[in-house]
Amino acid sequence: MTCLAQHSGRTVRLIARAILCYILLSSAYGASSLTEFAESVNRALAGQPAAAVVVRVRDRRILAAYNLPVLRQRIASPGSAIKPFVLALLLETGSVRPQDVIACRRNLVIAGRKLNCSHPPEFTTFNAEEALALSCNSYFVTAAERLQPGELERRFSELGFTQPSGLLPGEGQGRIVPARSLAARQLLAIGVAGIEITPLELASAYLQLARLDPATASSAEQVVLAGLRAATDYGLAQNARTDELSVAGKTGTASDPSDAHTHAWFAGFAPAEKPEIVVVVFVERGHGSVEAANLARRIFQAYEKHRQ
Repeated sequence: MTCLAQHSGRTVRLIARAILCYILLSSAYGASSLTEFAESVNRALAGQPAAAVVVRVRDRRILAAYNLPVLRQRIASPGSAIKPFVLALLLETGSVRPQDVIACRRNLVIAGRKLNCSHPPEFTTFNAEEALALSCNSYFVTAAERLQPGELERRFSELGFTQPSGLLPGEGQGRIVPARSLAARQLLAIGVAGIEITPLELASAYLQLARLDPATASSAEQVVLAGLRAATDYGLAQNARTDELSVAGKTGTASDPSDAHTHAWFAGFAPAEKPEIVVVVFVERGHGSVEAANLARRIFQAYEKHRQ
């Protein structure tokens, strides 16, 4: 079994297999059961220019990992995958209220970058939950004007985006560039500039969301959870939805500064009502709502079979 469909080299493969063996042997699941699930994930992503990780919510155990070098060391802008955390900050600081409606400008240019909204054109105004579900860039950049300088950077640091997640040995760490202008703050708020993180750092942050108890969650957290469920129901993460398992999650797409291509993310958890796993998918040269979400759906389907 190999987790490195896109990476060659005997040393890299041996390291990957050693880490995966550690994961399998240290898991509380039976070794054969977990091996079967991990191999299902490997088959689901075979040949894809992607990386993916499945983390068990209750104890942060990695149940499956594909393309370990990318998971541990690749840093990239997360795009809209960080919007749940931005929305939580906006609500907690009173920058927006859940019911406040912001009109979508749709055609959006910030600091010379074209960042048009990709949701269906019939959606023209958004409250907080809808803005997250349909990933309205216009909503988030407008609301970000109301944040104080440094608030986003502090929140992202608190979430662990500048330090290894601790999920695997040998991890890299993300970086955050302080926003020195309103435009920089707006770009940071939609995850396309000023922040680069590893897939494992994003998984660790989503674990915090997955561990929230809806009965005791704050009003801001409840809106975020509802928005993530809506994203797979009618929003831009519908491709991650399965018939067998309820899913909550968010896609993200951001350009790669090294070339003209974009890379894609999906981050989410299932079952949506009582999460057992967090899944993060990263796709080189992909689009979040299509490639990454489609791969995530395969992983959720494999997990549902594993549960039966």
